[in-house]
Parts: sequence; C-alpha cells; structure tokens
Amino acid sequence: MKKLFFASALAVAFLASCNKDNVMGPNSDMNAGLPSKPHASIPVDAQGIILKTFLSKDTVWKIDGVSFVQPGQTLTIQEGTHLIAGVTKPYPDEITHLTHDIKGVLVVPKTAKIMAVGTAAEPIVFTSDKAAGQRNPGDFGGIVILGNSTTNQEPTVRIEGIPKPVDVDVTYGGSIPGDNSGTLKYVRIEFAGYNLTEDNEINGLTLGGVGSGTTLENIQVSWGKDDAFEFFGGTVNAKYLIALSTDDDDFDFDHGYTGTIQYALSLKDPNSTNSVSKGVSDSNGLESDNNGTSAEIEPYTRPNLSNFTFIGQTDATAGNKLKYGNLWRRKSSLNITNSIIAGYKTGAAFENIGPNANFSDNVVHAYSAAYINTVPGTGNQESTGNTASAVAYLQLYGDLDSKIFYSTTNAATFNPDNLVPIAGPAYGDGSTTFAGAFNPSEGATWASGWTQWNPKNY
Repeated sequence: MKKLFFASALAVAFLASCNKDNVMGPNSDMNAGLPSKPHASIPVDAQGIILKTFLSKDTVWKIDGVSFVQPGQTLTIQEGTHLIAGVTKPYPDEITHLTHDIKGVLVVPKTAKIMAVGTAAEPIVFTSDKAAGQRNPGDFGGIVILGNSTTNQEPTVRIEGIPKPVDVDVTYGGSIPGDNSGTLKYVRIEFAGYNLTEDNEINGLTLGGVGSGTTLENIQVSWGKDDAFEFFGGTVNAKYLIALSTDDDDFDFDHGYTGTIQYALSLKDPNSTNSVSKGVSDSNGLESDNNGTSAEIEPYTRPNLSNFTFIGQTDATAGNKLKYGNLWRRKSSLNITNSIIAGYKTGAAFENIGPNANFSDNVVHAYSAAYINTVPGTGNQESTGNTASAVAYLQLYGDLDSKIFYSTTNAATFNPDNLVPIAGPAYGDGSTTFAGAFNPSEGATWASGWTQWNPKNY
C-alpha cells in the first residue's frame, strides 16, 4: 500500500463549455503520438459525473479533474481512442485540510461499468497532455475501478487517493465474487499517479473489490508515479499485464485479493525515480499484504500468479535503487509458480506470511541474497552475486545489457521478444514447461504490436 513520448507543443485553446462542439481544430494537435483530431473535455455535471455513455476515436478526450462514470451506467470507449489529462480542478480535503489540484482521474464506481476494448492494432491510450520530452509521472491521474466483490475490509471503506468529501460513492467491496465492472483490453495507461498523502495514492490502475466477472487483458502501465497495478481485495482475474518504469511497486496486493493472474512483465528502469522509505529504496517488483497491521483477517490476500517476469537492474550498484523482487508480508499468503525474478539485491522476502503459501518452480537471481527467510515451496532454482556466471545466468532469457535493461537512448528499439527464455532452468532442453511471461515455442510475444516502450518521446 505504499507509496512510456509526443513531438512538439500541445495547443491549449478551448472554449468554456464541455460540449463536443467546442473542440480544437483538426490540425491543432502537433504532438507526435497523439492523432491529429479535435480535442474535447468529457462532459460532466457539477459532481463530476460523466454525461456521455460512448467516447469515439474521432476525438481526443480530456478527463477534467476527477470524473466518474454514472452509477448504474456503462461507459464505452471505442478502440483506438486517446484520452488525456484535462482541466485541473481543486478538491478541498477534510482529512488533510488541504486543497488538492487534480486532473485526469477516471473513476468507475460500484454498479457502473467501463467497456474499454481496444485491439492490438488500435489500443486505447490514457496518457499525458504534455509534448514529447516534457512528459513525467503524475501528468495523468489514473484509472480507479470499484466493485462489489469480497475483501477483508468493511464495504464502507473508501478507496485510497480520492479526496473526501466527493458527492459520489467511492467505497469498495461487498459479497458478490462474480461482480462485473466491465472490460479493459488492449489498453495503455501512461504517466499516471497522484499522492494525496503518504500511503494514500492514485495508481496507474487501482482496483478495489473488483469481481471475477470483470475482464482485464493486455494492459500496459508505464512511468507511474506510484504503483502500476494495485488490487485492494476482490476476485478479478487478469492476464497479459505489463508494468514499465514505475516509481514504486509494479504489482501491489492488499485486503484479501484472491484472483488469478497469468503472463505478466515487471520491468524496472535505471532512468526512472524510485520510492524511498526512511532514506532507503522501497521500490519492489511485487508487494503483498493482508493488511497494514498483519492481522489474521479472512479472506487472506492470496494472489494466484504464474508466468511472471520481474526484471530489476543490470548490476549490484544500480540494484541499490530497488528493494525486493517480491515482498510477501503482513500475513499475506501467496501462490506463485513458473516465474522469473532477476536483477534485485534480494530476490524474494517472506516476512510473517499467511497460511497455505506456495512459492515453487521459479527461477531467481539476486545480487545479495536470493531469499530472506524460509521459502514456502519447492523446485526453485537460484543464483546470486555479480560475477560473470551470475550475469550469464540472467542471459538465459536474453542479452542482459543491450536488450533487457534499456536506456533513454535505445528505448525506442526495445523488443520484448528478446525476453523469451532461451536455455537452462527457465526453458530447459526445449521443455514444454517454461518460466516467465513469454512462451519460447511461440513466434512474436503477446507484448508485440500494441505496447509502447518509449512513451516519453513517441
């Protein structure tokens, strides 16, 4: 619970009304990466409730302040649509007694749905309104989806990151494991995040009590100011997820999340910032808690994860920017198999974990220690240190220096296909069983085509 670019300047003229008629001219957007289309703010009422049910790709839509899908309604977003941060709005907060200036936050409350179904050729993109070379984490707010599925919290608990009060219900959780909040498919979320207070943030994609009737597939969260994906309870399943260049944790689980996720990539960036706690890095590939006090409250957080690839940094010195590849703590349980963790000072830490934990058949490299505390599983293969043999171990799934860990000078040519395991424990003897996010027996990976590895400059 802690704490990828466009070419020239964005024209900022717009009229006072939120109607679609009040748009920028069709040639007014000179930013590479954004299509040259009219811009319009998504129309909302005084409470920020969205007054449309369909957003078409013929317009670049601006999300003003914190905008809410109307409860009981479905917001459909056409494939190929771009959405950017719009007008900043002030939100007085009764807890911090501060006024927070926020933009670009899309909230899907309980009973509302979102249908954001892109394609590999035409993904839906939520991103910064800034020009190429000027984009930074926090330019966009983020996406928050709230559902009625099970958690280990009271269903009156508000989701993090949203100022109080707002005139829309932002609680999450309930008693419907199969609850359906809609679909996100072939979606990119770039430069998201807002820190309301410490440990109270909007992430790239925040999921509170979201049920298994919801579909989450082919989603890339890049250059986030906080976490990429955070699951607050719920039972939602997902596959084909990417976290790129995130400041804090790439995957964060809390409050009784019990869903299943298969095929995911966590890729840290030596050029990004990293969160710190008491002057020490607090940036992990994955962090999981049952709750903040280690209380034994059911359902226990127990994500079921397989075929994850967590990649940190190229050497032990750079690895000091990061903390753990995986951190399991505070009575969180776990089930993670057939995954790769590499490039962290410590591979996986198990601190006061919950019942029925399983960490098996994974490939782990670390510069200092593969594990902290006893590993709750079998069949794992480990390598430690910064020697030639350890680096060669990492090369079991690609060329470490030139293909996996990229810099701002070669990010545009980054190819996820180079992350396919090629030999050894991750894919021994051409076995049908493999570790990590990408299947060596396939051609182009599932990450090819719809992703963006250089969002600061495209």
